[in-house]
Amino acid sequence: MKQLQQINQTLNERIQAIKPSNHFVFDLDSANFTTCGNQYGTNYNAHYQTNGYHPLVLFDGLTGDCIKAVLRAGNVYTSRNVVGFVGPVMKDYKKMSPRATIVVRGDSGFAVPALYELCEEQNIKYAIRLKSNKRLTSMAQDIENEIRNRMDINNGA
Repeated sequence: MKQLQQINQTLNERIQAIKPSNHFVFDLDSANFTTCGNQYGTNYNAHYQTNGYHPLVLFDGLTGDCIKAVLRAGNVYTSRNVVGFVGPVMKDYKKMSPRATIVVRGDSGFAVPALYELCEEQNIKYAIRLKSNKRLTSMAQDIENEIRNRMDINNGA
């Protein structure tokens, strides 16, 4: 796996040298890979209700290219070791393109303070979905009501 990561990093560096970019979107994701039998490193994932792996992957959101991947046991939570996973990539891309705008996107499984802090320390923008909760729903409802009221006023209602 390390050799694959090194090849991938070398390819990304060469692409950047040939066709430099000042905009990067990192899409964080995880997946469930169901396995059969007693495969080494697999484990039960309660969310998917299967035995398998739960790899962590990072894609280029603009090209769809896989930037990095790591195989993990099926029972690890989505955000486990996300900072150690994506942090070095952020630093590499900042080094390749110091003035680049980088955005990290992820689903609610990545909504952890450590990732927010990493992004803020690196001056990287992020859009990470939050898990729904009563307070968030209430705040969203307040905003929705305000927008509806403004629309009614502007439409003469």
